Amino acid sequence: MKKILATVLAASMMLLGTQAFAQVTVNAGYLNSTLSYQNADPQNANGAYAGLSFNLPIAGGLAVAPGVYYSLITSKETASLGNLFSGSGTFMEHAINVPLYLNYGVDMASDMRILLYAGPTFQYGLASTVKYDANVAGISGSTTTNNYDNDNYNRMNVYLGGGIGFQISKLLISVGYDYGMMNQIKGDNAPKAHRSNLKLGVGFAF
Repeated sequence: MKKILATVLAASMMLLGTQAFAQVTVNAGYLNSTLSYQNADPQNANGAYAGLSFNLPIAGGLAVAPGVYYSLITSKETASLGNLFSGSGTFMEHAINVPLYLNYGVDMASDMRILLYAGPTFQYGLASTVKYDANVAGISGSTTTNNYDNDNYNRMNVYLGGGIGFQISKLLISVGYDYGMMNQIKGDNAPKAHRSNLKLGVGFAF
C-alpha cells in the first residue's frame, strides 16, 4: 500500500512540469467526515482540505485528474457532573490524500461547464491524536494519546467516490463524496469501521 501511494504521489508531483498540457487547479474547502461502526454510533468530525489537481485531457470532454491534498478533521466531546467533574476529549487527524479521478466536462456556455468526476483516493495518515482534559474538584489535568501508536488503528485508506463541479471562467465549485474501503480498525476480530467524507470546495484554474 505504501509503495502504491508513493508511486501515485510521485507521478502527480511530476505533473508540475507539464503545465503546457495540464490545467492546474488550486482547491480548498470544507470536509465533513463520518466514521461508521458496525455495532456502535457513528463518530462525526469536521475539517478542511487544500491542495492541487492536474487536469489532463484524453479525448473530447474526458480527462484524468490526479492531485495532491492535505486534510484536517477534528471533533470534541464533553461531559460533566455538576461542579464535581468536567472533562473533554478532542480528536484531531492530519492526512495526505492523492486522488486519481476521471472526469467528463460538458460545456454549457463559452465560459461555463459542468464536470462529473469519479475514481479512487489514496490516503496516508500523518498524525491522529486524542487529547483528554479533566477537572475533578478543582484539580485539572490532561493527556494526549497517539492513535497510530496502537497497531489496531489503520493509517492507510483507499476511498472510492465522485462528485460534480461547476466551472465559471476560472472559478470552480465542487461537491463530492468518498467512501473508505478499508477497515479503520485492524485485527482478525476487529469490528467494521469505515470512514466516509462529504466535501464542498472552491478552486481556481490556471
